Parts: sequence; C-alpha cells; structure tokens
Amino acid sequence: MKLKVYHLIFFALFVVPGFSQTPTQNLRGKIIDRETQVGLPGVNVHIFPLNLIVSSNPDGSFSFPKLPIGRYSLLFSLVGYDKSTLANIELGSGKETVLSVELTESVTALNDLVVHKENLKDQTINEMTLVSGRQFSIQESNRYAGGYADASRMVMSFAGVTSSGNDQNNEIVIRGNSPKGLLWRIEGVEIPNPNHFGDGQGSTSGIISMLNSASLANSDFLTGAFPSEYGNALSGVFDLKFRRGNNQKHEFMAQLSVIGIETSAEGPISKKGASYRFNFRYSTLELLLKSGLLKIETGGFSPAYRDMNFTLNFPTKKLGTFALWGFGGLNLSDDKDLNSVQNNQGKTGVIGLSNTYSLGKKGYLYSVLMASRERAKEFEEILLSNKNWVVNKQKLFQYDNLRFSSFYNYKISSKASLRTGLVFSNLGYEFDDNRRDNSRNRLVNFLFENDNTFFFQAYSQLKFNINRKISFSGGIHYNKFLLNNNQTFEPRLAAKYQTNRKNAFSAGFGLHSRLEPISVYLLKRRKTGEIFEKPNKNLGLTRAAHYVVGYHRVLNPNWNLKIEAYYQKLFQIPIDTSQRSLFSILNASAGLIGNVMTNEGEGENKGIELTLERYFYNNYYFMFTGSLFDSKFLARDGKWRNTVFNNTYAGNILGGKEFSVSKQKNKFLVINSRLIWRGGNRYIPINLAESIKRNTTVNDVTKAFEPRLPDYWRIDMGLALKINLKKATWALSADIQNLTNRKNIIQERYNSITNNILYNYALPLLPIFSFKVDF
Repeated sequence: MKLKVYHLIFFALFVVPGFSQTPTQNLRGKIIDRETQVGLPGVNVHIFPLNLIVSSNPDGSFSFPKLPIGRYSLLFSLVGYDKSTLANIELGSGKETVLSVELTESVTALNDLVVHKENLKDQTINEMTLVSGRQFSIQESNRYAGGYADASRMVMSFAGVTSSGNDQNNEIVIRGNSPKGLLWRIEGVEIPNPNHFGDGQGSTSGIISMLNSASLANSDFLTGAFPSEYGNALSGVFDLKFRRGNNQKHEFMAQLSVIGIETSAEGPISKKGASYRFNFRYSTLELLLKSGLLKIETGGFSPAYRDMNFTLNFPTKKLGTFALWGFGGLNLSDDKDLNSVQNNQGKTGVIGLSNTYSLGKKGYLYSVLMASRERAKEFEEILLSNKNWVVNKQKLFQYDNLRFSSFYNYKISSKASLRTGLVFSNLGYEFDDNRRDNSRNRLVNFLFENDNTFFFQAYSQLKFNINRKISFSGGIHYNKFLLNNNQTFEPRLAAKYQTNRKNAFSAGFGLHSRLEPISVYLLKRRKTGEIFEKPNKNLGLTRAAHYVVGYHRVLNPNWNLKIEAYYQKLFQIPIDTSQRSLFSILNASAGLIGNVMTNEGEGENKGIELTLERYFYNNYYFMFTGSLFDSKFLARDGKWRNTVFNNTYAGNILGGKEFSVSKQKNKFLVINSRLIWRGGNRYIPINLAESIKRNTTVNDVTKAFEPRLPDYWRIDMGLALKINLKKATWALSADIQNLTNRKNIIQERYNSITNNILYNYALPLLPIFSFKVDF
C-alpha cells in the first residue's frame, strides 16, 4: 500500500509528540577584522527580535545560549568600523548555528564621530569585487525550488545565468558564454570539475555536484569583470568555501532521498578549538531506476555514484590556523543496446592544506597547497554486420595536478588594502586514446602522452576607498603556460559610487583568459602512414575583454533592485582552420575536440540584466530576474552567426513562504516555487529532403544557428515540513521539478526508418523526496 504525502504530513503534525515549550538552541560565532583576520573584542552584537546585546570577547567570540528556536537578525557595531547585519538566521534544535563575521574599518571619521556604512546583504565575501558578483548562502541553495541542494542549479535563478537546456545536466551558461569558461575554486584555489558524470574534456558540469549544501559555507558567484585575483576564467567564477565543523559540540546528520543516502558528522577534536567535519553520500538513483520506481528517460544510461568531503580545522597560537580539507567522487555507468556496449568510469579526488597567518595590524598571509586527480575511462564494443563483437574505442584521460597558491593581504590604512599573490600549478597528464579504424580493421592510437607541464600566475590588486561614497579596485593578472610559452597580461579595473544610502553606480573592465584542456594542445593527426603531428600545440589562450556598468537601489531594508549592462569582446578564439567549417570553441560545452585549430576566431556578448529581490523577511521572500542578450561568433568564413547559447531572453520568478503550524512554534511548513522561462537554444536545422534522399542525417548549414528551439519553460515546486524536537530537527521534503510535465524540446534528429524528424525532450515531472534528521 502506498503512503500518500498527506498521511506523512498528518503523522508529522499530530502523531509526533509535542512539547509544552519551544525547544532551544545556541547561537554563537566569531568576529574578525576583514583585512587582518584578527579577532575583534568589544563588538556590540544586537539580536532581534529579542532586543538583547552582548559584547565580543578578547578573541572576537560571542554567544547567545539557549535561544528559543526560530529566526533572528543580528547587528554588529564597533566604533571605527562599518556596521554589519545578518538577517533571518534560522535556528533549529538539531544543530547549533555558528557564524563567522568580518567587519571593515570605517573610511571616514569626523570629530570622533564615525560615519557608518551598512553592508548590503548580497555583497560578495571578496571585497575587491565591485561589479557582477553576488554572495549566496547555503540557506538559499536549500530554499530555491528545483535546486536539489546543489549550488550549480541554484545560481541558474540569477540574472544572466541560464542552463544549456538539458535538465539532466547542471551546465551553467553565463551571459551567452560556453559553460567551458567557468572557473571552479574552493578555499581559494582552482579545482577540477566537482560534478558527477561530466561530459568529457573541459566539462565544468555534470548530473549532480559532489559538493552539496550540507558541506559548504557562504560563497561568491561572479559573472564578469572579475578582480585580479581570479585567473583562468572566461565567463564566471564559483568561489566556494567549505564549512568548518562545530568546535564545541558533536553533531550529526542523516538523510535518505532520491538523490542519495547521506550522513555527516562534526565536532571538536581538542579543547583548543580544533574541529572536524565529514560528509558521505551513496547514490540511490541507480537502485530506483533499476527497480522501475523512478521512470525518467535516460537513453539506456545507468548511473551509480558516491562522494565524500571533509574539513579538519586546527587553530594555533603562533603559526595561524591550518585547515586540511578535501573531496572525492566516483561515478560508474553502463550504456547497452542491441548493437553496442559502453562502460564509463570517472574518479575525482582533491586534498588541500591551507594556512591563514595573521600579521597583526599589517594584514595576513594566506597559503594553500592542493593535489588533485581527475580520471576518466571509456570502453566500447560494437556488433558488426558479420555478428562479431569488436572493440570500437578504449580511452583513458587522467590529470594529476599539484597547485600552490599564496597571497599577502596588506592593510595600508582604513582606506586602502593591497593583495598580491601567485599561483604555481604542476599539471600532470596521461592520455591513451584508441579508436577503431574500419578501413584498416584495427584500433589506432590517436593520442598517447604521459608527462607534465606548468602554469604560472601572478597578480596584484589594490582596493581604495577614496571616501565613504567612492570605492576603487584595480590590478593586473599575469599568466604563463609553459607547454607552449604562451603568456598574457590582464589589467582589471572597477569603481563604485554610492550617491547615498539607497543608490549606487558601478563600472568594471577586465581582460580575461582561459586555458583549454591539455588534450586539445596535444591532439595528434596522422600526417603520413604512422607519422603523426601535433597541429594545436601552439594555440594561445582563449581571451575576452569584459565591460560592465551597473545601478543598485535599496528600495527599503528588504527590497533590492539591481540593473547591469555588459559587453564582452572575445578574441583569439580557437576555430577550425578549414574555410568550410563552422566550428568555434564558443559553441562547445565539453568533449575531446578533434579539430585542427587556429586562434583567429572572434565573439561578442552583450546584454542587460535586472534583479528585483525581496530578502527573506517576515517568513517569505520573492525574486524576479530578467535578461535580454545577444551572443555571436565569427568562424573562418568571416560570417557572424548566433552561438548555440544565444537564447535572446531569459527570466525567473521565484518565491516562498514559511508557516508555523503548531502552538509551540516548533513545526513549520515551507512552500517554495520557481518559474523558469527562456528562449530555446540555436541549432543547425535538418534538411529533411536531402536526409531522405541519402538515408542519413543531412544538416542545412546555410541556415546554421538561425532557428531557435521552442521556448523552454518549467515550473518547480518545493514542499517541506520541519519539526524541531528537543534535541533533533526532522525535515520531510519534496522537490518537484517540472510540475506541469511540460515537454521541452532540446534536440531534433532524423529517423531513417520513418523518414521524419523526431525530438529529444528535457526531463518530465520529477519529484525528489527526502527525509533528513539533524541531531
């Protein structure tokens, strides 16, 4: 007998024992100077709506013990520093809430009266970012409908950000750029693609992230004109931070969902403040697909995956704070039909050691050493017409990277700070690409390499607050790729003018670049017989110039309006050397690229974005984002065309509300919804008459990327019931993607049997149920 959702809600509301009083929990944290990372004593911490005030201890720590569960807002104030607010912090009975707060020294003081400038709720953690950046909280990634607690899917609600159209993939398309241009960082250093089932070389996405919201702290997402600190990024930056474990109390979490079986643990290691945090997840998706309980179109794709991540934090008295952290994931898939058998295996592992060393009032030094391995194996057998099975391809791609990154953040004065750093990367690689040559009736090796090369980056950037209204950030980033000695110098500039407490104008400019996967540079092409050449070895970095202007208005303390316009000139774009080819790297998402290329391509992205947002307050929130944009590329034939990602327009409407459903205010019903709407992807149409005549797919290249697939839209809904018991929080939720079961077309294809055009569709209605316990 199937248990209906309302039976579960009834059970949770009325069968679970109640309490005569609301459960309590601790709220605590530490306050530090943003520029020096030194703890700040004597900070007044005002908590609302209780209207209580405490002062921070000599090390910057503060605590509000045994608060009734609910939502609270905090105001931090200290003479000589800008005020800071943290709004609508959720406090549950299952886990303590531990905050890390950074305050910035005030710029202007008049006759000992300090003029305070309160920070905006969505400003980035990296204060060098003055344009095209947003801080996101983990509560947001949990709150947005259709997000699967995956930050990659959550940011698709932001202005200027869309998906590639395939719901089975969390590809991030920023301002019409290819997903390949996205840089992933964690703890201040570049990492390999942190997603399961990436699409191959250069992929920045996959079906689901290895880093879910339970493991992350508040982080930054950037979409253009990045500060000098960020290199090897063309379209955007995901600047993630791991959450530290509770250093005073052991806490645990267990979750069962369609996504996976997940457990986590955290707590103190010693009385000196050291802590641990571990998270492990095992996929249930494979079992559900095989059992038939979950019916979605996968094209014969049978996935299995597992992942883990951790942080170990060790503060010391003389050597600063050390953190050992890492994550890893394994994914396996089988794809079988009557004529082929394909097996794929992917492994990713990352481990890092970071150190934050305070230099007192002069600033701090941050260093991180990271080692990673990214490994992908592919094996395929096919059935020939003579009924014999033969190996069609056998591939291995492995990257072993060792990176060291360090910067010195020097506090020149209350008005200025200087950050100077370097990144040294040892890029190891092993490639073995064997493909069947039918004319020779055997496997032929197209790529065999086992070596390493180096990538060096250096940067310096200055943040200068001329006065309390005008801020400036500028610097330069330098790259050198030692495989072919290609190098770039990239200036970056940004400014912000705060006319008053409600209005601000901003502008930014930057040159940026991105490496292609090393396999692209080392591609082998047969010259004669068994003699091969490497025609792409001297390719330069793909480059872009970003220009951004913006306007920001605070409509009231909880309503925010932001408008940004941008122009991107992309140049030195790798394109095919053939005059007939339309290939440009700007249309590629991932995969091994077998083209002989030259850096003679160009591209243009331009558009305007609007965000109207009501922050979560009085138990509800709302956000509307809209984008109008144009994305073009220039191939070898000299004709400007639409890129695949030129959807022209995109928009999101999302909101949600939280209801208290018990007298003790320990049970809450949460409803979230989201509408996504955008233009369809561009494509090369099929010439049906010629396809029928030749009995194979023939594209009409004369109309390449002119037509657009039908508009993509879907409605997502999230329902959750949270129950706070004395020492635990239960959460029963359903995240429903594509509530109306709309059939969004993502591809057209020719069927040679029926002689007509068929379509592939995005995911149908997909409910993700989960049960979670924090204790």
